[in-house]
Amino acid sequence: MKRSSDYDRCKGVNPMDGTYKIMIVDDEFEIREGLNAYYWERFQFQVIACAANGKQALDLMQRNDVDVVLTDIKMPVMDGIELSRAINLHYPHVKIVILSGYKEFSYARDALQAGVSEYLLKPVDLKNLSESMMKLKLELDAERETSQRLQAYENQLASSLPAARNHFFQALIDEPLPEYHKAKEEMSLLEIEMNATYYCCAAVKLEATTRQDNALPDSVAAKAQGILERHLEAGQCQSYTLRRKAGELAVFLNLNATAVPARRSLSLLWEQIISSIEQETGCRSIVGLGEVYQSLLSFPDSYKQARSVMERNTFLERGGLFLWDTADEQHVERKEYPYSHETKLLDAVLEGNLDNSLLHFQQFWTSCGLDSERAELPVVLKYLAPLFTMLERRLDLHGASLESIASLPMPISEFVERFPTLSTLKIALERLISDIALQIKHVNDDVQTTSHSAVQQVKKYIEEHYSEKITLNQMAELVYLNPSYFSIQFKKETGTNFIDYLKNCRMEKAKELLRRIDLKVYEIGELVGYQDRKYFATTFKSHTKLTPLEYRQSFITY
Repeated sequence: MKRSSDYDRCKGVNPMDGTYKIMIVDDEFEIREGLNAYYWERFQFQVIACAANGKQALDLMQRNDVDVVLTDIKMPVMDGIELSRAINLHYPHVKIVILSGYKEFSYARDALQAGVSEYLLKPVDLKNLSESMMKLKLELDAERETSQRLQAYENQLASSLPAARNHFFQALIDEPLPEYHKAKEEMSLLEIEMNATYYCCAAVKLEATTRQDNALPDSVAAKAQGILERHLEAGQCQSYTLRRKAGELAVFLNLNATAVPARRSLSLLWEQIISSIEQETGCRSIVGLGEVYQSLLSFPDSYKQARSVMERNTFLERGGLFLWDTADEQHVERKEYPYSHETKLLDAVLEGNLDNSLLHFQQFWTSCGLDSERAELPVVLKYLAPLFTMLERRLDLHGASLESIASLPMPISEFVERFPTLSTLKIALERLISDIALQIKHVNDDVQTTSHSAVQQVKKYIEEHYSEKITLNQMAELVYLNPSYFSIQFKKETGTNFIDYLKNCRMEKAKELLRRIDLKVYEIGELVGYQDRKYFATTFKSHTKLTPLEYRQSFITY
C-alpha cells in the first residue's frame, strides 16, 4: 500500500509563483522519498507529483502542468526510455532528466535519441544533481523569457493591428498615393485580403429616423455595421469598413468578375444591405457608390466620388443608394454669398431683436437659394460656415460664444450634419438664432444699466491712480466686463477711446504740476505715469505743441 500511494501525497501540492514544476518517476519508494525531500526550492523548483512508473507519470501529466520530469530508466509497466519518447512526442517543452544505475552506452544513446536533457548515474551524486538542475533552470529561464517576449509581441500586434489597418485605409484616401508594390506589401503585413478583380468605395451615412437631431447611438451604428459586413461576406465581396466619424462609414470593396457587371452586382448587394439595416435597426442609410476600377490605387478616386454623391443626397427626405455618374462632375453655378443680408442678420442678433433676427435669417436663407436649389451638404455649409464664424466673432465682443450661449461648439458643420432633412435643419437654425437673440437681449439689458456706472468707476480710478500702470484689460476686469465690450462702452460714454482718455488725463495732471517750480521735469513725468523722460516729453509736445520746459517757461512768463 505504501508503494502504490506515495505519489498521491505529492500531486496535490500547489506550485509557488515563479517556480518550475518537477515530477519524480521511480519504482523504488525510498528513492522517490529521498528525491522528494531534496532542497529543490534553492533552484526555484517544486515537486508537484510523484509516480512509480511511466504509465502513472503520463496519467498525472494529463492533469498537471510539468516543466521537468526526473525519471528512472528501468521500471515495470513503462520504463524511462519509453516514457521519454512519449513525453517528447506529446509534451515537447518538458525537460527530461534520466536516472540510471546502468553504465552501458546503449542506454545513454537511447536516452539521448528520446530527447533527454540530462543523464545521471545512480547512486546520484548531489553535486552532479545540483549542476544539472542549475543548467536546466538557466535553459528554462531563457525559454520562459523568450515565450513571454513572444506573447507580449503577439498581444501588442493583436491590439495594434486594427489601428494599423485603419491607418492604412485612412492614409490611402487622405494622403499621396503610395507605390503599388509598397501598398501590396503593407497590406500583406497587415493581413488585409483584397486580391480580387474590381475595386470600389462606398460612403455610408447612417441616420436615426426617430430623432429630430438625427443623433445615432453607438450601439445602433455598430449593429448596422455588423449587418453591412455580414451581407458583403455572404455576397463573396472582400471588404474593409473604416469609421470616419459618428454615423459615417467608408467601405472599401473588392470583388471578382461575375455574370452580372461589377457595378450592377454591387448595386443589388447594397439594396439588400440598406433594406436589412432599416428592418433590423430602424435607421436609414444614405449610400454613395463610386466608380468601379481595376486597381486598388483607385480607391481614393472612388471614395471621393462616393462621398460626393452621398453628401449631395444628405438632405433628401429618404435614404437609399446613389450611384456616381460622370455627369455629376459638371459645374453647377451657385449664388453669390449675401454679405448685406449677413450684416443685417448679425446686427439684429447682437441688438437682441428677435423679430428682425428671424426676418433677416429668412432673407439670408432665401438669398442663398437654399429654399429652391437641390439640397446638397457642401452647398449648405458654403453659406452657413462663414455666417456662424462671423457670428462667433461678434459674440466675442459681448464676452460670449456660441458654445457658452447655445452649447454649440464650432465648427458649425457638426451641427448641420445632425439633421436628416433641410426642413428640420432650418427649423433648428431658427430656434438657435432665436435663443441667441433672446440671451443677447438679456445681456444688453443688464449691461445698459451697469455700463454707465462702470465707466464712471473707471474714470474715478484713473483720477486716483494716473501715476500707476493702467491697462484696458485691468480696467475691464475691475468692472467685470469683456475688454472689447468695455472699450466700446467707454468710447460711447466719454466720446473718446480709453487710451486717449488716459493720456489726456495724464497730460492735464502734468500741466498742473509744471506750474510748480519745486519739481523737475523728469520727476513730473514719473508722477503722471511715464518712466521714460524722452517718451514723456514727446507725448507732452504732441498733446500741447510745447515741450514740458517750454510750457513751464511760458507759464512763468505770464
